Amino acid sequence: MVLTLSLIANLVLLFLYIRIRQSYHLLMKKNLQKEKSEDMLVEKVAFDKAEYENNKEQQLLQKLKELMEQQHLYLDAELNIQKLAKAAGTNKNAMSHIINKCLNQNFASFLNRYRVREAIRLLEDPRYRSYKIEAIGEMCGFGNRQAFHSAFKKEMGITPTHFRNISKKTDQPM
Repeated sequence: MVLTLSLIANLVLLFLYIRIRQSYHLLMKKNLQKEKSEDMLVEKVAFDKAEYENNKEQQLLQKLKELMEQQHLYLDAELNIQKLAKAAGTNKNAMSHIINKCLNQNFASFLNRYRVREAIRLLEDPRYRSYKIEAIGEMCGFGNRQAFHSAFKKEMGITPTHFRNISKKTDQPM
């Protein structure tokens, strides 16, 4: 009798666990679709809303935008603020000032945002489904698996693996 009740209780708990997990995945799929439809997921860094005081800052900001969005410097795993400043034709202090003051973030956050956006693009692309998560991170400029997972989770709230699984399921009709 006790064994039967225990078995029934375990089956009920298993059923509830499965339902909660299904609901969670459905909610995540809906949120992902909403973000995609609002183009929030693949947003660029908000250069248009940047606060600058003079024309020199505006020009440097434009150069920075070009380097990141057209030349994709963020894909270089060895990129640091010194290399970015050199590519922009300025010094480290001026580059740091532009990123901190005008874009309201630090260099690491600025760089990781671009890298995570690239990772999102690759993780959603069916051509890269067979790639390991670590390979995707390396392709996006992250030096190691831990840095990739940490930056991705900070930006998106979920791990890259979880994101890939959810994006696979959103390709299928609900």
